[in-house]
Amino acid sequence: MSGVTEARVRDELNGIIDPCSITAGVPAGMDDMGLISDIQVSDDGADGQRISVKIGLTDPTCMLLGAFANEARERLAELPGVTGVDVVLDHEMEWTPDMLAPHYQQRLADHRARRRRNLPLLAVIAREGNR
Repeated sequence: MSGVTEARVRDELNGIIDPCSITAGVPAGMDDMGLISDIQVSDDGADGQRISVKIGLTDPTCMLLGAFANEARERLAELPGVTGVDVVLDHEMEWTPDMLAPHYQQRLADHRARRRRNLPLLAVIAREGNR
């Protein structure tokens, strides 16, 4: 038996980068974004393990649900000893920024603080570029 753990599943899913985080300037994976609401790893007889995950979205109108689900399914199916993967959308999840992982919240805050500090410099550059 391969011994796939919840931590391993979270790590694998965290490799799927949320496009909203890219837009914010600080890329983050699904786990750091707080988009994984449930993980179940169960023995599948002597053959291996079956993984079931529930994922949410930062916005219910996000068009990338299919892409997220497909990539999650593919990544998890490649783990040694995995015999099946179920990925479902958590329709009950109402994502809020407080669901971000604490270390990601700090990275995002640091990034935003740097951008605020650079605003006066960007204004000078823009003004010089318009001359």
